[in-house]
Formats: sequence, C-alpha cells, structure tokens
Amino acid sequence: MNETIATGLRQPGGPVALTDGRVALVEMDDSRRCLTVIAANGARQEIGRAGGRPSGLAVDGNDCFWVAGGPENSLVRLSAEGRTLQVIEGGADGPFVYPNDLAFGPDGLLYMTDSGVRISDLREGGDINPDFFHASYNGRVYQIDPAEGRVLRVLATGLLHAGGIAFGPDGRLYYSETLTGKIHRQVVGARQELFAQVMPSPAVNTLRGPAGMAFDRDGVLYCALYGLGEIGLIDRSGKIAGRIRTNGMRPGNLAFTRDGKYLLVTEQENGALERMAAPRPGLPLYMPSI
Repeated sequence: MNETIATGLRQPGGPVALTDGRVALVEMDDSRRCLTVIAANGARQEIGRAGGRPSGLAVDGNDCFWVAGGPENSLVRLSAEGRTLQVIEGGADGPFVYPNDLAFGPDGLLYMTDSGVRISDLREGGDINPDFFHASYNGRVYQIDPAEGRVLRVLATGLLHAGGIAFGPDGRLYYSETLTGKIHRQVVGARQELFAQVMPSPAVNTLRGPAGMAFDRDGVLYCALYGLGEIGLIDRSGKIAGRIRTNGMRPGNLAFTRDGKYLLVTEQENGALERMAAPRPGLPLYMPSI
C-alpha cells in the first residue's frame, strides 16, 4: 500500500508540489470546485473556488495558480491567495470545450489539453454516461501565451479525449489520448507522432486509459492509467518498462515532489492523495515568471 497523505477529497486532480513543501490540487466535484493546498501533515486549506469543473493545475514563477476548467470551461489564473487575475475562454477557433491538463514549456508558454467533449455528454450527474465512447470528441492541444492571455496555436485536433500533458527532457511535448490508449509527442508545432500504445484496444465500455503524466530525469514517462489502478513507466522507446500499483483504481494525475524523491498521485476512487518513493528522481517542472 502506498502512503496516503489526504483522504476525503472530492474528485481530486492536477497535483503540483509547491516550494514550501505543500501540495496544491484541484477538486472537481460539484460540491467543491476548488483549489486546495495540503501540508505534509495532511492539513488542508481551500485557496479559492474557481467554479466550473477544475481539472488541471500549473504553477508559474510568480506563485500564481493556473486552473484548467474554470467557469464556462475557461482557463483561469489565480493569485497565491486565490484571487482571480485572468480568464481565457478560447481561441480563434472558438471557446474551449473541456479544458483538462496544463504544462509550462521551456519557452515560457503554457500548453493545455482540451478533452474535446461536452461534460454533459461524458457524465450523467456524478456518473459516467454509459454511451460515453460514442459522444462527439474533438480533443485538442493548445499553445497559450500566458502574459498576453491568448491562444497562439492549436497543435493537435481530433483526439478521443485529450488527457495529460508533459514536456520530456528531450524538449518534446507529450500528451495522452485516453480512450485509444495512445500517447503522442511532437516537436512543438511539428507533425504529431505516436510515442506509445498503453492499451491493446480502445476503451469502449468502461472509461479507462492514460491520463496525467510526468517525466523522471532519465526520460522515463510516468503515466496515470485511469480505471486500471496503476502508473505505467514508459521508457524512451515507448515500451512499458514497469508498473506501480495505486491504492485505488482511478489515478487521474501525478507529479514529483520538488526534491524528486517521491511521486504524488491524485486517486479518484478513494478521493485520496497518495505518495510513493520514486524509482528515479523526477524531472523539475518549468515554472516561468509571467
């Protein structure tokens, strides 16, 4: 069993390790819809309620929080105290549909996946719609200028539920396509290529597949496999080189602690934040000043 730092979380996602040792995450459930910070002893503090359905989180060099999935499916920047500073609702191709996950790049820009499906088509109340696979999906990957608050480019379209996103030590951008079990990558703005196939067949009957991701310093990709109860370790060749079981079946996202020694996982079946020793040190995240 992995160590459990916190329980009673309502559909937690998007963990980020902060400089002071605390962990920031979002809670997606309708009863919460908030940004929460958890101390090492499990004490928690609600920083702010962004509204919407917050699912992704990133922190910049000014200690501000970027939340994917704010009101009206927006991207929201909050101050360290939880005050709304900026709202981005979409780009030239139209409004965001279902913002999912975020990652800052080495260029100082912000990258976001949009699952590309209306929440009402994916969920019925708190449950997954049994016909979810046949909903209309147009998952996308956006490049965003955080200083100007605008979308610069759409880097990928047509994904069946775009999920996690991360930059590798090779400087390339990686993102998961949950329903197909695929992980794609690209040199930013260049042609998309398949990096890994982590499920033998699409998720037709049960929502499962690759979700949030993070790299270690050796270039191994750690991917939360939602509905499968594990973290897949994918080597540089795109092959699964190991697996780490989670306490529950629905790990949604993950991040390394700032010292790189531990892996933090938000798990939705138990509403918990899990922690486990990392096989190798984690790759530090980009946190540019805006």
